[in-house]
Amino acid sequence: MKKTARGIVIQRFSYSETSLIVHCFTENEGLKSFLFQGAKKKKGVVLLPLSPIEFSYYQKDESQLAKMTDATLYQSFATIPFDPVKSTVVFFQVEILANVLHEGVVDKHLFDFLVEELAWLDENNTLANYPIYWMLELSQQLGFYPLKSEENTPYFDLENGEFLQFNPSNFTYKSGLEVNVLGSMLSLPKEVVLNFSIPKDLRKQVLQLLLVYFKHHIPNFNPTNSLEVIESIWE
Repeated sequence: MKKTARGIVIQRFSYSETSLIVHCFTENEGLKSFLFQGAKKKKGVVLLPLSPIEFSYYQKDESQLAKMTDATLYQSFATIPFDPVKSTVVFFQVEILANVLHEGVVDKHLFDFLVEELAWLDENNTLANYPIYWMLELSQQLGFYPLKSEENTPYFDLENGEFLQFNPSNFTYKSGLEVNVLGSMLSLPKEVVLNFSIPKDLRKQVLQLLLVYFKHHIPNFNPTNSLEVIESIWE
């Protein structure tokens, strides 16, 4: 039976001279893989990373690869495809999402969050701190947003996701200026986080701290190019 769905393109791979394998985070079925036969020949088909698409597909058996038959944008972008900084941010987001999404895990709140943030990214240009903000918000969507219940907490317990006044006994903690900066950003309004004045090197350390934190909470989390890619927008 033919079905219609909405989704966000995560990755695509060549399958043949004319066809693609598309990994798509769908609104109602989570991450799902599709064979899109003849996709390279179809005019108007837009399958760029993080494109929000509406598409039709068939799946005769749950064990078989679903077959996408058409796809159109249901939310178009005015700037992201043409702005090298925004395209770099999207590349970063794609690599992170490819590491945290799992086949068949449905998360409507996460889907809505991603759609809303893509719309924001298309319309705004205050981006230096945006990867940090986005990762913090993503951690909240995934259920491990850091906890800070007191002031003067120079230690960040990576395993338990908590800022502490004293170093924990589990040895999986970080301390330093990047911990203080990250702790200062928690629970602040978006516009305040985005306008936080942070030197480039320290911004890198804060983002690196978040990547390490994700490794403690996401099995097999290994976005190999993320930090290097996002550094290019801080030059």
